[in-house]
Amino acid sequence: MAFATHRTVASAFMSFSLFGILLTTVALAKPPAAKPSAAEIAAGKTVYDKNKCTNCHMIASKGGKSGPDLSNVGTTRTAAWLEAEIKDPSSHKADSAMPAYGEKIKGKDLSNLVAYLGSLKKK
Repeated sequence: MAFATHRTVASAFMSFSLFGILLTTVALAKPPAAKPSAAEIAAGKTVYDKNKCTNCHMIASKGGKSGPDLSNVGTTRTAAWLEAEIKDPSSHKADSAMPAYGEKIKGKDLSNLVAYLGSLKKK
């Protein structure tokens, strides 16, 4: 009988521990990012155009061919990945031909550009 009691206590302890871990995880988790507004996406397109990204990148069969086609980049890349790529492309590919834009595109321009690129998805 003593063995069953220890097993019951151990089982209850494990249940409470797992429940506590779950609660901690939920409490510390970030809420999902808000979906960018149409205005932010449009502003991001302006940043894309202003920085002449079309010289190297193609979207919907328009633009350059020396960089990757970005037509569906929002399907395959996260916002965090896109931001890191814009700031410092060598963070993903050491021999990237793309120049770093971390000093040129910042703040709201950067977040809007990421919103625009993230909106480029297969329809």
